[in-house]
Amino acid sequence: MQVLIVMDKRGDSRHEFDFADPKSRADAERMFRQLAGDGYGAIAFSGDNSTGRRVDSLDLTATRTVFIPRLVGG
Repeated sequence: MQVLIVMDKRGDSRHEFDFADPKSRADAERMFRQLAGDGYGAIAFSGDNSTGRRVDSLDLTATRTVFIPRLVGG
């Protein structure tokens, strides 16, 4: 199972997906596109202690992907 973690003003929410399942993978890809369209940046991690890397599309090898909202100054 892979997990998408969405950070927002309420805290974080976790969404688990099984990328081996076509429907689950399609749901994850749809969620990724929606969040990216809303201005979230995505950081993918491949292991528990790995360094994250910014991604512009869903990385099927990542164990978790963290979505961070755009910072707004003012």
